[in-house]
Amino acid sequence: MNPEQILDRTEACRRLGISRQTLLSWIRKGKLRIWKRVGHGSNAALLFERKHIEALVPSDSRTALS
Repeated sequence: MNPEQILDRTEACRRLGISRQTLLSWIRKGKLRIWKRVGHGSNAALLFERKHIEALVPSDSRTALS
């Protein structure tokens, strides 16, 4: 997959305008899917597909943050 199509946890939170805790909550609730987990435990790097993150960005924020 093209690296430009992947966001890490920090980039995903910034793009969505949410905290790390909210991101983890969304994952537990099934609102957001992890593309790939690198490592183990709480220090694992979480990677997300940009298209899934963009689908959750409020429509009024898409143009302002692009």
